[in-house]
Amino acid sequence: MLKNPKPLTLANPNRFRTIQDLTQMRPDCGASIDDIFVIDNELLLIIDLSHLGDILIPYNSPSASYVRTHGVVVESYVKNEPWPVLWNDPFLLLPTSHHLKEKFKVYLEHGKVLGKVSCPSGSFLFLTLRNDMPTPLVSLMDKALRKKTGLKIKIPNGTYRVFYEQFKTPEGSKKEFYQNIAVQKQ
Repeated sequence: MLKNPKPLTLANPNRFRTIQDLTQMRPDCGASIDDIFVIDNELLLIIDLSHLGDILIPYNSPSASYVRTHGVVVESYVKNEPWPVLWNDPFLLLPTSHHLKEKFKVYLEHGKVLGKVSCPSGSFLFLTLRNDMPTPLVSLMDKALRKKTGLKIKIPNGTYRVFYEQFKTPEGSKKEFYQNIAVQKQ
């Protein structure tokens, strides 16, 4: 008797690479060096970091401290059109790789679309929405969500780690054009 082949998943952990340390790239940005966030009955916000603007300056403001403590910033390439956000336990996936245009249908067969998000600045923020958030930060996020420039979703409770899912890069191309942003429940 033949065994069933292993089912496909949204992401392949064999291709996972750690995200960049933004404090190395921009020491003044106030971004978290952590690649982990925790969901405990809260919602998760995925938003282009530019929508929070100058609220993260100065570095020691309550809003900047909240984002550093509870958020994860991930660099991507600039793209104004929205990407779908897909879920299939244990993965949350933003299929950002250029080469997926022709192969995107397979992702829809293995994951549920939770919404879409764009990234004109090239920096995504994954942020747990907790009750202790500073009021100015809540106001900015609400404004961005009303303009449909971010996405607020519910995923199962747990600890999550953010990775790049790196695909083979054609010679002469930038590696960031051939990577997805993958979040794995730990």
